[in-house]
Amino acid sequence: EETERRQLDGEDADVIYTRYARASKLLADKQTAIDEICRKTAPLHNDLAIRRKRWLGFRGHIAGATCRRFDEILNMKGSSGTVKFRHPGQEERTEGSLELVVQKDSNDQNSQQKDVGALSGGERSFTTIALLLAMGEGLECPFRVMDEFDVFLDPVTRKLVLDQLVELGREFRNRQFIFITPQDVSNVKTDDMVSIHQMRPPERMNVAGAVAQTTL
Repeated sequence: EETERRQLDGEDADVIYTRYARASKLLADKQTAIDEICRKTAPLHNDLAIRRKRWLGFRGHIAGATCRRFDEILNMKGSSGTVKFRHPGQEERTEGSLELVVQKDSNDQNSQQKDVGALSGGERSFTTIALLLAMGEGLECPFRVMDEFDVFLDPVTRKLVLDQLVELGREFRNRQFIFITPQDVSNVKTDDMVSIHQMRPPERMNVAGAVAQTTL
């Protein structure tokens, strides 16, 4: 600091003023640039806030519609249920979660089950299908594929699910649905919108005294 002071004392006042004026102009230019950036980014922040508000509203709408549709599908079998979405930021959460509550008998509140894993194989399969169908209606995906969705379903529930899937496919004509099942589908009526492609049974041969399955 002492050296700098001595250098300043030895400089001409005009030189010092010139340096001051240059630094002052540079500061003013920087401030003008910052003000311009703030002026241009303000509408962007505004737009971002509006978009986020709309997105939160849309997310809430999808969650509500999914929950209602999930309950409607379960009602077809005399059950009821709800889907609880817990999004990040809610209740000081850092991660989102999804909770299913299933009431096996819609008229008996004591049959309510929060642990889906405690349901039987058929009940769990039907609950999973109900969730997929409910969530799928809010997704703009051109293709929907479900594989072996009916393996653990009893005949009555399986027919109910098949009818619902076919009806869903007819409702969303701009999408293609592919359902893969090893079960019999001869009771499904085909038309210009519904077609059945049946693969030939796999060939079997004896290998070292045991029956082995070859590729299809």
